[in-house]
Amino acid sequence: MKILRNLTMAIALFAFSSGIDAQTMNDIPAYRQKGYAGSVSFTDQYIVWLGLDTSHGYMFNEHHYLGAGVGFFLAPIDEEPPMLVHGFLEYKSYWFKRRSTPTAGVRAGFGRPVTNLGAWDFKAPFLGEPYIGWDWGTRNGNGLSLTVGASVFMANRNTQVMPKLSFGISF
Repeated sequence: MKILRNLTMAIALFAFSSGIDAQTMNDIPAYRQKGYAGSVSFTDQYIVWLGLDTSHGYMFNEHHYLGAGVGFFLAPIDEEPPMLVHGFLEYKSYWFKRRSTPTAGVRAGFGRPVTNLGAWDFKAPFLGEPYIGWDWGTRNGNGLSLTVGASVFMANRNTQVMPKLSFGISF
């Protein structure tokens, strides 16, 4: 009987604690509250072009973010690796009122080569970047995101599309 009573207590405690955890997992994390929001992302394009982006802006509510950012990416394949810097405007939508939610967004801006880009030599390309992904809110109020998208470079009547994978931290 003592074993049955202890087992019942353990199950009850587990059920009670998981209920509390499920409740807190649905709360909107701090980085999605109305006001300032920012993020830093590590990016990978074509498995060769590595980069870093940062975006800062305003959360209008728990679903809509509008901001601006800068970033760079390079291909560490040479002694003098090709590098491009870019500035952009960004809109991001969080689909659900939950801590973990799918997202979609778009970035638009212009880039500038820092070094010779070889065959990719655009002088000042327009960049467009649609993406989809998933965001997870952490217990400390920050967020983690994983997105898949495509960077579209347009300049000199040429268009280049590069698939892009990003992992970021939101605050």
